[in-house]
Amino acid sequence: MAETLESNICPPKLKELMDSTITKLNADCTSLLGRNFGIAKPTCEIATLSEFIENHDGNYFIIKSQLEESYHGDICTIIQLKDAIKIGSILLGSDEKEIKEKIKNEDLDADCTDGVTEFSGQFSGMIDTVLRNKLAKPVHVKLSLCTTLNKDNANEVLHDTLSNEYLNLSSLLLIKGFDTGKYNMFFPIESVDEFFGETIHDKTTNVLVTDDSIENIRTIKKYLINTPFRVIDSTNAKETFMILQKEKIHLILLKLNLPVQNGIEICKNIKKTPYTRGIPLIMISDKPTQEDVINSLQAGARDFLVRPFYKDRLLQKIDRFKVKEKQATLY
Repeated sequence: MAETLESNICPPKLKELMDSTITKLNADCTSLLGRNFGIAKPTCEIATLSEFIENHDGNYFIIKSQLEESYHGDICTIIQLKDAIKIGSILLGSDEKEIKEKIKNEDLDADCTDGVTEFSGQFSGMIDTVLRNKLAKPVHVKLSLCTTLNKDNANEVLHDTLSNEYLNLSSLLLIKGFDTGKYNMFFPIESVDEFFGETIHDKTTNVLVTDDSIENIRTIKKYLINTPFRVIDSTNAKETFMILQKEKIHLILLKLNLPVQNGIEICKNIKKTPYTRGIPLIMISDKPTQEDVINSLQAGARDFLVRPFYKDRLLQKIDRFKVKEKQATLY
């Protein structure tokens, strides 16, 4: 079965990648299970795992596949528990009567768990094969977690990813000989930009983020993926001023504590330079003192942001600086 993704938000290259992934999964899972396996007509929407859990009762099974090397994030596949039981039991060679009894009782016993765990590792390997062939930079996908999932244990299982935004591929799951199940695959939304440089939302406001921590920059990029803000990053004063000479920058997010030249010194230089003095600047720090805040504002910063912060807090601080707002681009 080679159904293509139905979506009005997914950019072309990412849509092609997802279609290829689904085709690979259908073919390889059919071969692995020895019976027809199909993910049919997936649709795509932007969602968080928290929203999924809140809107779906019942018991599920999650397969979390971790991206490594040039890319970061997790691809989360969520199927109904009864479908995990089907898969694990089929791999064990159980007869259909026994499988259907386990499904009825939602009995994922130890042997069945071993079977679906083996499947999860193979499943992550299938995704790895597609991404290695389709992406420009080196990538490795490995199984990082597979376990049962429901409202009661969601915070424990997904504590660090519940609020992250994903592209959710929602579909039916077809396994020959059994009732139709449900299938959801969550691609990290930052992959839209990281994989192919594509965007979901029209970017109208260029934000220069100066921070010597790649992880901090990555977090801000993730928060601003589905917004009008385009992140341009630098790690020091020299890079910052080179970018300011070449790019039209509408807002600067500047880390206070930087090596060589700190944020206040950089801010003062920005504000005394004619072509950059009008750019609004927000200073960021982990543990600022009152003196840090006062000195930053006196140097010309418009506002101060204390880390750690979440997406809502960041948008609250920077929303007034966006150039204009457009609807999401439709593909």
